[in-house]
Amino acid sequence: MKLFPLSPLAAAALCVALAACGGSNSPGTSPSTSSGPPTTTSTSAAPPVSPWPGFTVSGTVAGLSGGETLTLLDNGSDSLTLTGNGAFTFAALVPANIKAGYVVTVGSQSPTIYCSVNNGSGSVTANVTNVAVICAPATYSVSTFAGSLASGATDGTGSAASFNGPAAVATDAIGNVYVADSNNNTIRKITPAGVVTTLAGSATAGSTNGTGAAASFNGPFGVAVDANGNVYVTDSNNNEIRKITAAGVVTTLAGSGAVGSADGTGAVASFSNPNGVAVDASGNVYVADSGNNKIRKITPAGVVTTLAGAGAAGSADGSGPAASFNFPGGVAVDGAGNVYVADVSNNEVRKITPAGVVTTLAGSPALGSTDSTGSSASFNGLFGISVDASGNLYVADSNNNLIRKVTPAGVVTTLAGSTKSGSANGIGSAVSFNDPLGVAVDTSGNLYVADIANNEIRKLTPPAP
Repeated sequence: MKLFPLSPLAAAALCVALAACGGSNSPGTSPSTSSGPPTTTSTSAAPPVSPWPGFTVSGTVAGLSGGETLTLLDNGSDSLTLTGNGAFTFAALVPANIKAGYVVTVGSQSPTIYCSVNNGSGSVTANVTNVAVICAPATYSVSTFAGSLASGATDGTGSAASFNGPAAVATDAIGNVYVADSNNNTIRKITPAGVVTTLAGSATAGSTNGTGAAASFNGPFGVAVDANGNVYVTDSNNNEIRKITAAGVVTTLAGSGAVGSADGTGAVASFSNPNGVAVDASGNVYVADSGNNKIRKITPAGVVTTLAGAGAAGSADGSGPAASFNFPGGVAVDGAGNVYVADVSNNEVRKITPAGVVTTLAGSPALGSTDSTGSSASFNGLFGISVDASGNLYVADSNNNLIRKVTPAGVVTTLAGSTKSGSANGIGSAVSFNDPLGVAVDTSGNLYVADIANNEIRKLTPPAP
């Protein structure tokens, strides 16, 4: 048979069709006898080139112990699970365009820990290396002690009872909890078993002295209890400090009813929107006179003086009138007579010695939720404050929906809650509050929270020793 030579193009097509290229033999064909050097063809594709270069997001984690797991998210999607302390880096790069940024959040964590993220967000112009995740034991279990999400004024047990804007809580020596039920204009009492009754006041706003429901209040916002079971109330809209005996008899300890800042005895003295109140072992009462930016002291005889504060808003440390506050909210007093102030608009915890010397224990004017020491820690609208026998402070960080702890050395940690509002019970960041205002600690270390927007009293139970 006569063979006709193929054109180069036809030969190439036939080679592909018969799968005879690259040294392969097809039936009826002969292997190539070319004497030239073999030709190698690469089939690897070059990696695609991103139009935007990428940067890494990395940092460190501390506080994890054996068996605990933490999952972090970057921008809500890139997931990284950690089981030990040290450095971490997310796998996905963040594109370095003008719209890109990073947001590192806690996706999930073991129920025994609570982890917070510092330096967790920002724009990306270089590799991010300073994300810091701090984990601590989630030692408190949170439950609902009394009340339900529905507002009301019903006495009863646990969730069968109802409140309307509970603003403050206080505890006595035998575990009873007292509540300033602000929108109901009443003072409520809760036994350790969760039985709620109304100690004094009625739904009708007023300033009448009397017993039980015959007495009236107008927006009570702070509550404290002394060693004899007497309850002290900042009757905020009446600009008065009221006293209730264990039998429910209400009298006015100090304040004229008119707005003012006068020192004096009883009705000669005046206040402006008083909020927090605390009482020491000697029966002296301390008041956060919020509208006047002062901390006032009232003796058992009703003599009112100014312990600290200039009157004008500020954040200066100093003695007496040389110090300044900016809408002080809650107050607490320890066994040595030191007074602690939740300085709301300054986002700081302040300390006042019995001599009136004011210092800043923790926080700074900058808003935040950072756990750290002293001015490196941050709050957002802290309000309620309480102190235990060891000098530890407990703070209702209201706008952050967190319950925080401050040691005597100024070390701030988060005990429960997340920055999102809610009403979930549980441990650590699984818990949610909705504008917690008041906080109190009892002799067993239990914490009670006036969760004002949820109309509930929440309980934080420490672990068994």
